[in-house]
Amino acid sequence: MKHLVFGILLLIGLKSHAQSFFDVSIVHKVEINFFDENWDHLLDSLASLGIGTGSGSESILAEVIINETVFDSCGVRYKGNSSMDTTSNKNPFNIDLNYTIGSQEYQGKKKIKLANCFSDPSMIREALSYEISNYYMNAPRASFVELYINGEYRGIYTNTESVDDEFLNEHYGDNNNPFFKCDPVTFDLGGDNSNLAYLPDSMDYEVQYDMKSDYGLSDLQELCYQLEFEPETIEDYLDVDRALWFLAVSSALVHNDGYTAFGHNYYVYKMENGQWSIVIWDVNMSFGGLLWNGTNLLPLGAVALQEQDPYLHQDNPDLRPLIGRLLANPRYRKMYTAHFKTITEENLSNGYYLERAEFMHDLISESVETEPYSHYSFEDFNTNLYENVGGWFDLRPGIEALIEPRVDYLEGLPEFEVTQPTIGGLFVSDVTPEPYTSVNFTATVSDANFVQIAYRYNQYDRFMTAPMFDDGLHGDGAAGDGVYGVDITILSTDLQYYFYAENPVAGKFSPVRAAHEYYILSPQKGLVINEISANNASIAMDEAGQYEDWIELYNNSTENIDLLGYYLSDDLGELTKWAFPEVSIAPNSYLIVWADNDAMVGTELHANFQLSNSGEVLTLSNPSEQIVDQIDFPEQFEDLTYGRFENGTGLFTYLYPTFNAENTEPVGVEEAAKDELTWKIYPNPASEVIQINYSNPQSTILRIFDVNGKLVLENSIESQTNFSISVGHLTNGIYFVTDTEGRFFKLMVN
Repeated sequence: MKHLVFGILLLIGLKSHAQSFFDVSIVHKVEINFFDENWDHLLDSLASLGIGTGSGSESILAEVIINETVFDSCGVRYKGNSSMDTTSNKNPFNIDLNYTIGSQEYQGKKKIKLANCFSDPSMIREALSYEISNYYMNAPRASFVELYINGEYRGIYTNTESVDDEFLNEHYGDNNNPFFKCDPVTFDLGGDNSNLAYLPDSMDYEVQYDMKSDYGLSDLQELCYQLEFEPETIEDYLDVDRALWFLAVSSALVHNDGYTAFGHNYYVYKMENGQWSIVIWDVNMSFGGLLWNGTNLLPLGAVALQEQDPYLHQDNPDLRPLIGRLLANPRYRKMYTAHFKTITEENLSNGYYLERAEFMHDLISESVETEPYSHYSFEDFNTNLYENVGGWFDLRPGIEALIEPRVDYLEGLPEFEVTQPTIGGLFVSDVTPEPYTSVNFTATVSDANFVQIAYRYNQYDRFMTAPMFDDGLHGDGAAGDGVYGVDITILSTDLQYYFYAENPVAGKFSPVRAAHEYYILSPQKGLVINEISANNASIAMDEAGQYEDWIELYNNSTENIDLLGYYLSDDLGELTKWAFPEVSIAPNSYLIVWADNDAMVGTELHANFQLSNSGEVLTLSNPSEQIVDQIDFPEQFEDLTYGRFENGTGLFTYLYPTFNAENTEPVGVEEAAKDELTWKIYPNPASEVIQINYSNPQSTILRIFDVNGKLVLENSIESQTNFSISVGHLTNGIYFVTDTEGRFFKLMVN
């Protein structure tokens, strides 16, 4: 009975936490109670003093209430450029929850950004565009809020996720490297702005870009130099695939108020692996909301927006280096087109964009109807989902009126009509290989003259590439039979991989959302990190009677393992941070290391670091300083742990604690008889990505349905045991995952 009560309390806690502030299926509530009666005048004055982008950096104090959670003495200011108007009663807001009280945050977020749906009669452009973007790249999330100021209802706002340290940690594993918001101090309508052009003086980047890190001007200059003068090796400096997805999404959704037209409104971050990543931002004028493309003098009309060229600016690398230099590379151009076609097929030509738009419209309709300070009439709000509103300079294309003809235009382009390769018959020679052995990968490919595999060993590594051959010499069967093969060395960590094939006119990825999604091959597990507790309130005490963080190791092998010379670390730059003493771990046995940064407790098994309950990387390395096991664990919750299920070999998920014992019960995993359970889904609940694990290689189609029976996602698997699917774009709630064999799982997304 005690266990049952404990479980119910945990589920209640998870349910409360599961109502994410970025859940787009509900309208959230934010209340700002200013301490100053003349708050509007103060904010107008501060905004007028702002230098550069945004609306100044100074804030005034207010109590902020988010979904009934109260935060005292927060910093509040206006934000935005054209969306902020001192004469308006509906301005966008930037809220710093930790402005005076450093510990204040809401669901891991310290900064709240509320956009006022500026220049968007439909009021759903931003939320819809971010939802689609998250299918293909690391992008902010967005939801809707009703905003109240000093008790007065102000209207519907879009709650957009801030691209900040928390965002960087979640998606890149760190936040300490060069980081820029690409907006110039002085915006020039006809100028280069933040277009990634090379500037001879690194200090010029200080006025063309808004530096968010403590350093990085010379790093950014080096990226721009390489892009302009040595684009053939740009992959050493830029995550080209993320850049191509960024350009493809921007063009598909006619998002001109970004890089395409004005060279601004995006972020760049230099990852630990040395490559720069691009993050889309400020998409409230997507779906043709901005009537300029960077070259036109008069505003674009409806037809020009519908037929905006996917390769716009390809012949003008000086104006838009990222477009011109990348699309000049024949392979990158085919990859870009393959991504563009995937976006079109999955969101536009099938009408999915309109289905989601109608859902969001209906969700906020009642709140919009009662808005006291709306920028558009309620009639415009209803009309703009389907039809144009306004004309000439004030034209706002109807979302359906823009996309339906645009799909016809795109599908009629020569590069969209050519035959793409097909990739199927994926096969791995050993589905549970021993670490540090070679595994053969094959794929059956047609209509291609080039095939490659891209792979990496850790989540934040660069993808490396290796060509695949149909010559009868690479485990590929007979020469010329359409089966391509390659041998890849497996390390001790999961191998993440995907395929790319091309012919002279087109390319194709498998999976089609690569590299945002990828396949997984897991090696046999010997010594592993089995379970961690980073928020231990009452699970277990150390020798001093303290509830500290702990790490559980497990020996899957049949041999005793001497741990002298092994290391644990929470820093990828220092794998030898904590060395094990002279201790061993028996076969099928456990060992606890306390991560409390306290060597004085009484035993040697106390590491010189602590675990972060907001998530971080943890590595286990052998005497050769090779990583034996590594986990990138997410946010941790009180008295839940994060560990492998099944014990010792499975993928990581949230667990009911099993200190120094077998992991037996994941939180939220569907009950099923073990003899009937031939597949597993982890983690569950999930927030960004789920891993699907079959006991044997499967060729099947995975489908995810919502509780109303609507198909929300579909993916094909060819001869795979492990597969990764992004679910970050799904709204919070219950879903059902099925395959063609009739198996199903209940999945919670939070």
